[in-house]
Amino acid sequence: MSHPTDVTRFIEDLDGGVLAERLGVILSHAAAAATDNPKKKAKVSIDLEISNIGSGGRVGIIHKLAFKIPHEHGTQAEDHTTETVMYVNQGGEMTLEPKSQIDMIGHSHRQKKETDA
Repeated sequence: MSHPTDVTRFIEDLDGGVLAERLGVILSHAAAAATDNPKKKAKVSIDLEISNIGSGGRVGIIHKLAFKIPHEHGTQAEDHTTETVMYVNQGGEMTLEPKSQIDMIGHSHRQKKETDA
């Protein structure tokens, strides 16, 4: 595969950035709970299901974020499922907008960073 998907951007784009925010909160909560209850383990999982949409170069990504966090006298568990549509570009690279489209929104996290030579 000549054009791998940028995983950081991919995660930031899922559910309009909400998944990345939610994941950060859950990871911190799970770590704190695991240290408060050293004999118990926290579990956080992300499940991605990718399916073709129509005949074009688009896929639907169903993403499920689930967690199980220990407490002193039990556990807390929750899961959240949403879907994001992405474009499949040359080489299988998945992006929110097709590579042939101009970024009209101008999100700073999508700009290519120039390196000093």
